[in-house]
Amino acid sequence: MTSTVFASQSSSMPENLPRAASSASSPTTSSAAATSASSPTTSSASTATLSSPQETAATTPSAARTRLMRQTVLSSDPIADDFDQQEAALLAKREARRLALREKFRPLFGLVVPPLLGVVAFLFIWMAIAQVSPQLPGPLKVWVSALDVFSRPFYVKGPNDQGIGWNILMSLGRVGVGFGLAAAIGIPLGFILGRFQFLNAMANPIISLLRPVSPLAWLPIGLLVFKAANPAAIWVIFISSIWPMIINTAVGVQRV
Repeated sequence: MTSTVFASQSSSMPENLPRAASSASSPTTSSAAATSASSPTTSSASTATLSSPQETAATTPSAARTRLMRQTVLSSDPIADDFDQQEAALLAKREARRLALREKFRPLFGLVVPPLLGVVAFLFIWMAIAQVSPQLPGPLKVWVSALDVFSRPFYVKGPNDQGIGWNILMSLGRVGVGFGLAAAIGIPLGFILGRFQFLNAMANPIISLLRPVSPLAWLPIGLLVFKAANPAAIWVIFISSIWPMIINTAVGVQRV
């Protein structure tokens, strides 16, 4: 009886060992099954991740899709990257050259263009006024007359009909004489007024009264006194030049 029980127990133990082994290996099998069960989701997520640029390109407009494809090609092509860098450097060099030329010619533009535009506007206004008033000569008639006058500067057809060259020389002679007389009288007088305060106080009211008078106002006085045009012109130049010489010389002496 006892042997029969042991025999049944011994015979049942090999059957239990495979069951225990199978039960021990069941967690691994279940984890593998869980992994295999979750693997479709992971693979689908990775597939979705890999296919996201294509889906984005499919949903974006054509310009964005072209830009995305170009960036993909350039990022994977070193030759294209080098070409893009060279093109960017060339564009930067051209822009720098253009800016340098603009900075170089900007002062010339500011010196030439505004005066030229002012002259052109003046000529157009002159032409418009000449069209309204026929007695006023236009710019073209004045230009033709100026060419005729300057082409013969030293002709003489009488005391009142001479070339422009003789008139310029006579005017320069009057200026030289009048300015020389003003310097010869005004500089010593200014030195005296600057040196002596009493004389300066005496002459100050007279100078302050006569200095603001216009040079044209002195011309009738010169014609009345000298009875001729040439001395009257020299007188106007003299009386217009003497006041600044007196004042500047006196101030200079007082500051020494």
